Amino acid sequence: MIKGDKMKIVDDYFLKKVDRVSFVQLKKGTKIEIGNYTIKEDIPLPIVTTTLIEEIKEGHIEEELKVSYIIDGAIYILGIDIDFKHKNEYKKILYNYNPDIEGYILFKGFQFVKEDNLDSGAIFFRALAGLNPENIEGLFNYALSLENIGKNFIDLGHKDKGEAFLIESTSQLEGILDIDINYPLAYYKLGYHYKYYEQFQKAKLIWEKYLTLDKEEERVQEIREQVEIIEDDAKFEEGINYITKGHYQEALDNLIPLSYKHKKWWNIFYLVGLAYKGIGEYEEAIDYFYEALNLEGTDVNIYNELGICLFSLGDIQEAINIFNQGIDQDDTDYRIIFNRGLAYFKLGLVDKGKEDIKAAYILNPNDRVVGNYMKQLETYY
Repeated sequence: MIKGDKMKIVDDYFLKKVDRVSFVQLKKGTKIEIGNYTIKEDIPLPIVTTTLIEEIKEGHIEEELKVSYIIDGAIYILGIDIDFKHKNEYKKILYNYNPDIEGYILFKGFQFVKEDNLDSGAIFFRALAGLNPENIEGLFNYALSLENIGKNFIDLGHKDKGEAFLIESTSQLEGILDIDINYPLAYYKLGYHYKYYEQFQKAKLIWEKYLTLDKEEERVQEIREQVEIIEDDAKFEEGINYITKGHYQEALDNLIPLSYKHKKWWNIFYLVGLAYKGIGEYEEAIDYFYEALNLEGTDVNIYNELGICLFSLGDIQEAINIFNQGIDQDDTDYRIIFNRGLAYFKLGLVDKGKEDIKAAYILNPNDRVVGNYMKQLETYY
């Protein structure tokens, strides 16, 4: 799911609450003065629906509307629908009513959260973030609201919806750092977000920055413990990045100490094997690949890489045996089938080799190497 689809989930969640606001039209020829701003008759007046119903019940609706009702209604609709047709007029109304309207919205948002009315709190913080995209307190508390909504969805088994809110929460927190690079609470929360996404290096770096900024000792100690918890995961991730970049010795420097500490993590042994293979030390690589299999690693890539190393050292029959085991695990991986085909050719088993090359080509006709071998088959066989 692309980011736009995730954002739509968040927008739709709030838009579905539009029935919380009702609109009253001024009588023709009437107007309302708020500070230096005049509300004209063609601007619908937003009122929280529950408030409007109470006014109707008590027979007050025919009397002059209280401006405070309009203010709360405007805040609600701006938080519910960020693209509302009259949003610019409502913004003028709010700032003319109270130059410190942002402080009022923040205060009301906190009140809602304290009362466990998380949706109304989120709506008010969202309205504040829309009114002033550089109000850090508004942005931070909106991010917290999104996170809480996301967690609730995940707890209810709606992971996709929940993660849509978490992604938007992360985006808001990252945006805060574009405004104030030294805002500690954004770093504090972002670390947890990156940890959830299993981006352990980012989490570690973000938390290490946080530790230089905050003075709240209990929170600081909490994050020190979190950094220690993810230390090995961060090193593991760093090892993967080194392998991806072809920096195999640096990968070994990160991963070999982990293999001593985590003797049951087959994926560490697999990655160490990849790194040794990358520097041409095939015998070392073979030992680590076999250990990954002994630890019940079942990924077809282990068999494929092990088979390549055996093939490179001239142990063709054992390579074929390993390729066979890997294909038993996954017979849709064209690479291991192709490599077995090459091994068959090496042993002079041409028919079996041709069969595998053709099968690999059918599975992925776009692979350039496989395509070249198919052309050779058509030319020479």
